[in-house]
Amino acid sequence: MKIISFFVAISMLFITGCQQQKVNDKIIASSFIDSIIKKSDSSYEKAYYRSDFVTAQYYVNKKDSTLCQLMKDSADNIRQVIITKKDTRIFYGSYYTNGQIQADLPLDAFGQYHGTGKFYYEDGSLQSTGNYTHGFKTGTWKVYDEKGKETATDNFDQNGNLMPQKMP
Repeated sequence: MKIISFFVAISMLFITGCQQQKVNDKIIASSFIDSIIKKSDSSYEKAYYRSDFVTAQYYVNKKDSTLCQLMKDSADNIRQVIITKKDTRIFYGSYYTNGQIQADLPLDAFGQYHGTGKFYYEDGSLQSTGNYTHGFKTGTWKVYDEKGKETATDNFDQNGNLMPQKMP
């Protein structure tokens, strides 16, 4: 009986350990933001008089000159996050009213979009993804429907110009 229990336990560990975990970009972005907030020395809040944002919370880390700006709507949902370091934007994220990330756009040392950009539907499924190079869409960009099926592929040159589609 002990041997059977042992094999069942080992089998369960093996099965659960081998299951592929889906990476949740919303969780990754929020953990990055949380780490910035935890390192802050001070914070303050400012009222905004816009239709999409009513408050902005600022978290300042004087040691490494990082500022995290959280823009919130009237329901206290985060709608936009901008993180700057030494007066240069290093992260930009926008969010739907349900808290789901809308856009995850890494930035270069000049505050321009640079790296893999991702846009999402309101339900969290990937809408499009591709590369930015110093503010320009470059290379292959893939567009998906809400069910995850690829619906289009666009190619951009190094200057961000959409390349003509090749006809078969």
